[in-house]
Amino acid sequence: MNVADALDELRVGILRDMSTLKSGPTPDDHYWSDERLVRYIDDAHKRFARMALCIHDDTTQKVTQVVLRDTVSMYALHPSVRMVLSVRHQDDSQDMVRINHQDAVNQNNDFTEDFQFAIVTNPGKPTRYSTDEGMDPARNHAIRLRLLGVPDATQVGKVVYLRVIRQPLADITTKDTDKTGFEIPEEYQLDMLEWAAYRCLRNWDIDGEDRAKAEAHKKRFEDAVAECKRDVLRKTWNPPRWKFGGNGFTYVHN
Repeated sequence: MNVADALDELRVGILRDMSTLKSGPTPDDHYWSDERLVRYIDDAHKRFARMALCIHDDTTQKVTQVVLRDTVSMYALHPSVRMVLSVRHQDDSQDMVRINHQDAVNQNNDFTEDFQFAIVTNPGKPTRYSTDEGMDPARNHAIRLRLLGVPDATQVGKVVYLRVIRQPLADITTKDTDKTGFEIPEEYQLDMLEWAAYRCLRNWDIDGEDRAKAEAHKKRFEDAVAECKRDVLRKTWNPPRWKFGGNGFTYVHN
């Protein structure tokens, strides 16, 4: 479904905004302009993706690749990234270990038991990363990726590859509506329009407002988001298993 199809479905199929009243040479009368409806469709598209976490990406270069720079440990990711699932250096076959800010800064933990672990941060090839360093306001609050150890001159130009959950990359506008499509799964694109309908009907307007219908559209949108989240979990499900010696810990069997 492209944007033109979505606009027609929203106006005609859902809102029944089909007035043919005319006054002289003016165009057909509508409660809502194309520009407003498309703006609401764009909001619905982004909201569905954000709530359902349904756009998984490991191939889009500008989103999933970070080029290393000498002595630079902090990198603002593409603003569309909502969550980082994994990070892998180009020279490795295994993913880096995820740590948190406390481990990265304090280097070790203060256990009183008979074991401890330390985070090695020698300059060179990064082996660990964190994503809880805060966000970059200058880039629409993009996630900041911190790498440890700090890349040195031997790492310049090398790439770390990400698996991410992200937002749609492009805004939906009134331009090229017959060509532009959507990034959320096709089976939920009609349900996405329920939020756009809610946006239209929630206003206390003497002609356009219908509070009960607005709430019904909102409920269907939220139900569709829940269904999509379950579908995503089924597709990405991985059975639990025992694993020892991960996340910086080591163990010795006597």
